[in-house]
Order: sequence, then C-alpha cells, then structure tokens
Amino acid sequence: MSDIAKTELEHVNDARDLQITKADYARAIFKDKVTLLAVLFLAALVIFTAGASILAPHAPTGLNLRDGLLPPFSRGAQGEFYLFGTDELGRDMFSRLIYGARVSVSVGVIGALVSGLVGVFTGLTAGYKGGLYEDIVMRLVDGMLSLPSLLVALFVLFVLGGGFVNLILVFSILHWMVFARLSRGLALEARSSTYVRAAKALGATDMRIIFYHILPNVIPPILVLFTLEIATLILSEASLSFLGFGVQPPDPSWGLMIADGREHIRSAWWLVALPGIAIFLTALSLNLIANWLRAVTDPVQRWRWFAKG
Repeated sequence: MSDIAKTELEHVNDARDLQITKADYARAIFKDKVTLLAVLFLAALVIFTAGASILAPHAPTGLNLRDGLLPPFSRGAQGEFYLFGTDELGRDMFSRLIYGARVSVSVGVIGALVSGLVGVFTGLTAGYKGGLYEDIVMRLVDGMLSLPSLLVALFVLFVLGGGFVNLILVFSILHWMVFARLSRGLALEARSSTYVRAAKALGATDMRIIFYHILPNVIPPILVLFTLEIATLILSEASLSFLGFGVQPPDPSWGLMIADGREHIRSAWWLVALPGIAIFLTALSLNLIANWLRAVTDPVQRWRWFAKG
C-alpha cells in the first residue's frame, strides 16, 4: 500500500472514531463556501416566505393597470417603487415572487415529506420482513417507476382539477417509490447487522427494531434523497403550473408567473426571467446541500471535514 493510500485510510479511521457534534457540522459548512452560499440563500428564502405578509410591499393580487409592465427599479404613476417591476396587470413582481415562493416551496417540502413518510415506511418494512410482502411491494415500485410521471400527473390533475392539495396528492402518488426503493436496500443491509440480531435476541418486536434501531442508522442517505426530492418537486410544480394544471390563479406560484409572462417575453423579459432565476437558484442550492450532506455522512469522505490534524 502506498503512503498516500495509508494516509487516506488513517484519516477515514479517524473520522469514523470521531464523536461529531452539531457544532462540528456547522463548522464544516463554513469550510465549504459554495455550500455556505446555498444555505444562506435558502435561509433568506425561508425568511422572506415566512414573513411575506410583512415584507411584501404590495398585495400579490393587487391590480393597478396604470402601472402595467413597468421594468425593475421603476416608480408608478403615484410614486410607488417597484423593485422588480410589474406584470401586465400592474401587480408588483417582488411581492408575487415572495408569495409565489411560499406556494412553490411548500408544495416541494410537503410533497417530499408525505411521499417520504409513505416510501420509507413501506421500504423499511419490506426490506426487513422480506418474503411475499417484499415481492409485492417491489413489483409495485417497479410498475410505478415505469409509468411516465408527467403524463400520469396531467391525467390525475385533469380529473381532479389543479390546486395545492391535489398537487400534494399527485406528488405523493408518483414519488413515494424512490424512497421505498432506497429504504428497502438499506433495510436489507441492516437486518443482518449485529445490533439488529441483538435486538431480536432481547425480544424486541419487528416494528421496534425497524423504527428504533434500523431507521436512526439509515437517516443520512434518506435525508439526502429528501433534499433532492424537494428540488425535483419544485421543478415539477413549476412545469405543471406552467401547463395550467398546477396552482390556479389568482394565487401566485413561480411556474404560473412564467406562464403568465410568456406572452410578453420580448417586451417584458423580467416577467419570465425573475421567477425562472428563483427556480434555478432554489433547485441549485438544494442540490448543493444534498451533495454536501452525502459527503459529510459518508465515512469514506467525511474525514476531509472532521478528521483531526
């Protein structure tokens, strides 16, 4: 073994032996400037969306036709300042972006949370119990993954109608499988481990073993997938709202804002560019954080952040 390989192995063993605290993770974020920027952007997004009713200078659905299609950094007929301009109906783009973030991000987070709960429960129980139950679950997962998700979503929303609740329902139906497949693989690996055999010997029930022993040890990869799924669902919501099957007017969402502004894309670029940039930065930030989470929870890589020396 070369000296470089020996050094790498020593660092890996050191990182495995470390007792990593929350403060260590916080310091690790500051070591990675790109991840830090992503965290700061998402933190600002959460602050703006949570305080939209206070921070938004105008009502997101307030009409003012005299101030229609004003470019960014403009003033209206009565002296109102529009940081990001207005749309064709004179609605303030900055206020609509803030309230649109509340809708788009909420759909992503709640949709990923619901589908994650269903998928993790199904996958862990299938992987641990095995047998016929596992075969049925995995064949169902394979069948659902083979369906064109966008077409299924369009069909369901056509039947049920658009809206926030129906979007959550559709995303839960179409995304629980990815959590189930990952969780099942993690459970298969964990059920032969020493701590699971010890819990069985002590008489622990299957549900207690799954949720008190296996689940805490497999949370890191599930958390990474959860972060990625939020970004995926935000993009999916934007696509469906753009097609008219997502959030319905007058409620703002980033996808709906792009759909409304496409008719004026030549004369009023900001109507499409600003919500598009918001979607891009949010999805990019979530993917960067997911990549960082994967690295700091991987024993082979995390020594770069936590190993001493």
